[in-house]
Amino acid sequence: MASKMSILSPAAEEWRPMENDIPHIADLKGATVAILNNRWTSMSIIAEQIAIILKEQYGVAEVFEKLIPLASAAPQETFDEVGQRANMAIVGLAN
Repeated sequence: MASKMSILSPAAEEWRPMENDIPHIADLKGATVAILNNRWTSMSIIAEQIAIILKEQYGVAEVFEKLIPLASAAPQETFDEVGQRANMAIVGLAN
């Protein structure tokens, strides 16, 4: 599994180049994807649809969802588990 992950924020900030050593996924076929769900009702609906699309259209082998605290940061244990189990993660804020 991936040993390093990049956490991208949707907040605007000054542009900076991305690190060159972040692993990139060329093909999702057979990958494991984590979805971090902040428990907004619409995020739960979106997460379910994303999981279906990833499996049916992109050949993702497994999608697992982790619930993160509403309006606060996920605990380090969540990031550790995602880093160990997943090839990539989707973090969403939907309201």
